[in-house]
Amino acid sequence: ARPALPRPPVRDSNIAPMTRDPGVYQQLVGDDRAADDDRAAAADLTDGVYRHGPREARDVTYGRVYAVVAAAVFILGCVASNNAESHYEKLADPDLMRAASHCDASRSPDALNAYRRSLAEDDEVDGAMFLRHAATWLALSTLGAVAVGLAFLAAFRSHARATVWAMVYFKTGVIFALALVVSSTDGAGSGPGLFLALLGCLTAFVFWLWRREIDLVARLLAVASKSLQDNPHVVTAIVGVKLALLTLTVPTFAFVSAAYRNGEVVRDPDAVLQSGKDTCVDENGDHAPCCVWATDDWASAYVVMATLFWLWTAMLAFEVRMFTVAGVTAQWYFAPPGSSRFAGTTIESVKNALGPSFGSLALGSLVLTAVNVAREINRNARRNARENGGGAIQIVACLVTTCLDCVYAVIQHVTKYATIQCAITGAAFCDAAVAVSRMLTDNFLNAYAVWWLPGTLLGSAAFVFAAAYGTCVGVAGYVAWNGASRGHENPGGESVLLGFVSFFLALVALNFCVTVLLDVVDCVFVCYVMDLDRQRNSRPEVHEIYEEVKAKTAKAAPAEGGAAGGTAGGSGAVVRGPGGDIAYGNRRGADDNL
Repeated sequence: ARPALPRPPVRDSNIAPMTRDPGVYQQLVGDDRAADDDRAAAADLTDGVYRHGPREARDVTYGRVYAVVAAAVFILGCVASNNAESHYEKLADPDLMRAASHCDASRSPDALNAYRRSLAEDDEVDGAMFLRHAATWLALSTLGAVAVGLAFLAAFRSHARATVWAMVYFKTGVIFALALVVSSTDGAGSGPGLFLALLGCLTAFVFWLWRREIDLVARLLAVASKSLQDNPHVVTAIVGVKLALLTLTVPTFAFVSAAYRNGEVVRDPDAVLQSGKDTCVDENGDHAPCCVWATDDWASAYVVMATLFWLWTAMLAFEVRMFTVAGVTAQWYFAPPGSSRFAGTTIESVKNALGPSFGSLALGSLVLTAVNVAREINRNARRNARENGGGAIQIVACLVTTCLDCVYAVIQHVTKYATIQCAITGAAFCDAAVAVSRMLTDNFLNAYAVWWLPGTLLGSAAFVFAAAYGTCVGVAGYVAWNGASRGHENPGGESVLLGFVSFFLALVALNFCVTVLLDVVDCVFVCYVMDLDRQRNSRPEVHEIYEEVKAKTAKAAPAEGGAAGGTAGGSGAVVRGPGGDIAYGNRRGADDNL
């Protein structure tokens, strides 16, 4: 008799749908195929969450629209520059505009050869002279501002809790120091000094009430700093994005300036010519310019288009920055425990931002542009109602604009989270917005702003530190210049200007660092939500922190039970799968997960 052939293995048709979610499938059946793939491609260390490899281009239409608008702005800008009035400064001089005869002045330079602009001679600080005197100080101040920003990040990386509390103590101490200075100047019983002292006491009391929340902020920022420490080149990429925005901003505003120069001097229709004189008065009888500069209609339309394009570009730079930070942070977050090498993560994120996902970022930045324009309309409506409307109109305008501001804020935050989702999964913008909203809703998370305290604390600390830095540099400049024998006729004014410039430079550097830290915090939050949605615990230390954040932001206490950060929403107890992976058990049952 022939030996019986072995029976072929029976394949369960229910397994195929489960492979769509590799994380859950590996937990249930201990499949090692993904592990084999990881050994074959060591760069893919994100547990199948972050999408590596070639991505499909998304929202291509919006990327093309942005490219067309950019080309139109630059082509028309070149036309405006070519046709701009070369003697605009002389023709639009305020003194000449007061003369009625100037309204019919020729555009020829021969008609203006007799005109010479006089220079005012006073004790004010001359800009060119200040730059000559303070060039070395400005260079050193710029380097110092960069050093302050780097030290800011390094402090959070190594001593987050001590740094946060140092900011709290420093801010409170500055208020008391100002109170002492004001009191010593105006007297011990002065109103401003007493007010500042009471403000310092109130600030110290509020910080004491928030001492546990402040410790939690320190832990959040420590996690963000750890991500930056493992991926230092993300800061380099963000600086590159800022420089690219500056590179586009300079010619755009040059084109706008050139467009304004396309026009001519015309008679002001509201000005009344005085009889027998070459001057004009307004409707109240006060002296007024007889002439105005009238920009050509096409140039005015171009100015509006170029301004909106620049705003769109600025929002696009914001989206590229967020996308890059999100891509790098997601690869760091979902990496296996013990991973320390993340080479190439920043380059990959930048390539995805400027390649397959550029259209999605163009759409997201267009949404943010519309939100900013709508907010400006809101502010103008509120201002007009306050200045020209009655009591009822002011109340209605205040209520309507306040509600609209809330809607705009929600749209802005949803756009931010959708951008993070795009960076992780490569999805289209609208699909990412729907997916991340669904995850947040399913896990009962309040994600309106993750938490307001980190941004508020860091923003105020950056301002205070920048003010202290500017004051120190200004005082040092005054000490060095006061009594100097060469060229410093007004050392007080020059030192004040130097202090203000140093304050601005330090504020820019510190706000840059604060923005990067808060972006990482937001990205880690979305990764945490994805963990909850997949019943995984990629980083237990992050889960522990955000469970406490949820306890601070939610009205009801979080559900009890669980481990390594507890449970949230629809999640059950933490379980260990056949392959040793840890996951959340879901109360909805395994069938729903698969």
